[in-house]
Formats: sequence, structure tokens, C-alpha cells
Amino acid sequence: MNKVSFIFPGQGSQYVGMSKELWDNFNVVKRLFEEADDTLGVKLSKLCFEGDPQELLQTMNAQPALLTASLAAYYASREILELEPQLLAGHSLGEYSALVCSGFFSFQDGLQIVRKRGMLMQQATANGVGTMAAVANVSASILESLCQEISTDRDVISIACHNSDNQYVLSGHTEPMARIVEQIKRLEHSKVNYLTVSGPFHSTLMKPAADKLAVELKKFPLRKGRWPVVSNVTALPHDEFSIYDLLYKQMISPVRWTDTMDFLYQNGITVALELGPRKVLGQLMKERYPTISTFSVNTSSSLKEVDKWLSKQQTTRKVTLERLEEGFAAALIAQNRNGDYKQHMEGVVYPSQQIRNRINQLQSHKNDTVYNAVNTEVLELIRTILTTKQVPDQEQQTILNMF
Repeated sequence: MNKVSFIFPGQGSQYVGMSKELWDNFNVVKRLFEEADDTLGVKLSKLCFEGDPQELLQTMNAQPALLTASLAAYYASREILELEPQLLAGHSLGEYSALVCSGFFSFQDGLQIVRKRGMLMQQATANGVGTMAAVANVSASILESLCQEISTDRDVISIACHNSDNQYVLSGHTEPMARIVEQIKRLEHSKVNYLTVSGPFHSTLMKPAADKLAVELKKFPLRKGRWPVVSNVTALPHDEFSIYDLLYKQMISPVRWTDTMDFLYQNGITVALELGPRKVLGQLMKERYPTISTFSVNTSSSLKEVDKWLSKQQTTRKVTLERLEEGFAAALIAQNRNGDYKQHMEGVVYPSQQIRNRINQLQSHKNDTVYNAVNTEVLELIRTILTTKQVPDQEQQTILNMF
């Protein structure tokens, strides 16, 4: 079967109206938002569906809202799609969504954690000393050099997010940020713009908030997760003994999203579902790994699109298997014009055994990469059989055209 990853967006993807269409069409989503409203004691559903954009933008509101929206997409997907993930990952706040989805934290505990996390982050930068800026078309090495050049013991700028080889986020004090932004603007082809956020997240300026979060986290019990979740700090799966510590470090460390995408690819992921509002992570994945089938799921229509793709994929594989069987049978019954016993064993008998094993493998293994590789291998083995039998070229072509 496909090797699937669920990925969850971070702060900045929220917008007024998110999840409303899912709420209209899925009872499980209605119940989820009711639980969120009851847990937090605020109308989070109203804020998400028809609230004030500026109020939703506040970190203490945006984080529980995004977590709920992502879990809404997840629960809606379970009602339509038959997909079991092998790995989960999330960008910044999205890491908490992934941990809740996997079951390391309950939904109620996850809501309370990210609500408190958002409050602590707002309080840590209430005086407006810090900010963030997105940068494109500038290498990490150049950005790191600029950060070192401009930073001092009192004024710090650092890379907060490695989103791709071409996209980074800087975080730090306001005054040196203004200077580094001006220097970046002078670089050829560069793009830079300030982010609408309430503080310098994923930098050392968040340490006071991180210290308080570390205390808060211990109030919530960890459970055994159903699926592995990749850490933003290490770009490797969490183990149950390191989650508290890595969530503390996450607040003051850069998000290693590029490395996370690499880890997913290197571990054979063939399908990635972004569960939550917008399509930011899905687009990053498509750009880095076009061979991974990527979908952003946040509406009924997007769920139907994935379901249609899965059905088409199953139909295509069925037809391919039927053609392989027919072509194999045609190659076996083709007249043998080669009387050499050794050549017959090596070029017909042994390849036939290999083909049977490979077809059996295709019937049980539906990973796209493996499927395509085995399909190509079977075709070459059939060509070997036909050549060894000395089947006339025209007859060979007729059989091969069956594929």
C-alpha cells in the first residue's frame, strides 16, 4: 500500500471561515468544535467561522484554532479515506497537532497546552522588542553570515525556520532586523517581507516563555502515540522520553522543515496529506519532492479529490496487472525456435520464475515506487524470454504492445 504521511500547518495559515465547510458536512467536526468550546470556555468555533481577523491573529487564539481546524480535517478524512499514515509531522504549532492526532496528548490536553503556549509567547514579547521576516532567494550560508555580523550580545537575529532551500524565516530583535532587511533588499533577486506575528518565535528571545512552558507541560500526561511524530528540533521521530524536552527546545530553536521533508522522503513516503487550512506545506513538499503525491485537505471537495485519486490509482494498477498476466502468458505460449537447452533454462525458465514472483509481489505491495520498478523489470524479463525463444520481431512487437 502507499506509504503515507500526515503533515500539519503552523501559525499563519489560519483565516476566518476555516473549517466551516467541514463543520456543515460532518457531524464529527461539529462535535470536535463543541468539545473545543467547552474545554477552553470560549466560542472558538465562532472565532474560526465568523470572528474578527485581528482577534484570530492573536497567538493565544490562533494556536488552539489551528489545532482544532487540523484535527477537524483529520477526523473528516477518516470518514471518507482509507489511509493509514506511517509518519506524522507538523510545522511549529503543527507539531502539537501531529502529537494530538497520534494520541500522545488528548485533544482536550492539547488545546489547553497550545492555549497556554500562545499566552506565554504573547507575554514574552508584549513590549514589541521582537519581530520576524520571511526571506527568499538568499542562501542559508549568506543569511547566517548576515545574522552573525549584525547580532550582538544584546541584539540577536537568527534563522527561525528552514522551510526550503529557497525560503527561510528570520527572528529576533526589531532594530537589528530592520538593518538586516535593508541589507537583504540590496542582494540580487532577493525577496524579504515582515511577517504579521506577535513576536520573535523560535529564537532565544522566547526563553522566558519556554521556561514557563516546560513547567506547564509536565501537568499533562503523555500517552502512547499511535504513529511516530517527527520533531521540529531534530527532524527525527520523537520517543516518549524526549517529548517534553524537545517541545521546550522547539520554542527557542529553528524549525527544520527542509530536513523533515527529507526524512519523510528517505523513509519511503509516497503520499503526503496536509491536514488543515491553506496549502503552504503541501506546496513546499511538491516543490522539493514532485514524486510524492501531495494533497491539501480542508474541505469536502478536497477529500473527494483524494478519494478519486486513490480509486483511479487502484483501477490503473488492476489494469496493469491484467496486462502483465496476458503478456506473460503470450510469451510463454510463443513458439520456441531455440533448441539450446542451457539458453532455454537461463533465458526462459529462470526469467519465468522471476516474473511469477514479481507479479505476486505487485499484487501484495502497492507502494508506487516499488510498483513502477517491478513493472519495468517484468517487461524486460518478458523481452528476454521472447529473444531467447527467437520469436520473430513482428510477433515480439505484437506481444510487447500488449503493455
